[in-house]
Amino acid sequence: MLKSLKFKGAALAVSVALLGGTAWLAAGATGAYFSDTHPGTITGTIGAIRVTPYDGNNGGMNLKFTNLLPGVSQTATVKYQNTGTDPEDVYIVFNNTTALNALNDLGSYGEVHLSAGQTPLFDSVNLDNHANCEGDYSPAPGKCWPLAAQYKVASNVLPGVAGTISFSFNYASKMLSATSADWNPYPIASQTNYDPTVTGGTGLPYEIVATQVGITPGH
Repeated sequence: MLKSLKFKGAALAVSVALLGGTAWLAAGATGAYFSDTHPGTITGTIGAIRVTPYDGNNGGMNLKFTNLLPGVSQTATVKYQNTGTDPEDVYIVFNNTTALNALNDLGSYGEVHLSAGQTPLFDSVNLDNHANCEGDYSPAPGKCWPLAAQYKVASNVLPGVAGTISFSFNYASKMLSATSADWNPYPIASQTNYDPTVTGGTGLPYEIVATQVGITPGH
């Protein structure tokens, strides 16, 4: 009997020991492991896309032709500089569609040349954008080639880098008279493609626009 009790006691002790081991293993499975922690902070700065135009013929952005005569071209030039923190693309945008279409309405009576530095962007001696062109626009001689609403002036301009944009205009020698003493009045009597909400005026409004590289204005 005593031997039997001793055996049972030993068995109980083994069971308790096993249970204790199981509890320790379970606690170890859900408890903390060794670790090493290093705190930090995420910081940063926001870049800036900026372009500064300067030194127009009339100061700042205003470009001016004076006493235009048929067959005598005049050129107006504006400078710009990347004054931001990142590379950028630079565009010239003719943002008044009524004024732009009034200019294109001159057809072969007007000649326009647009350049960025020494690089030609647009050259036409026939600005016609009427239906008779049937969309057949081409820079080839005699073809209709109207001035578009925007042109990329430069790509991937680095901070601090400057450039120039030149706009040249010439009335054709066959031009015998003008409807206004001011250049490019809009809208004109024969004009059909204009924005009725735009108040009439003269000249050709434009904007110099800087964008992130690869992004076009308005996107």
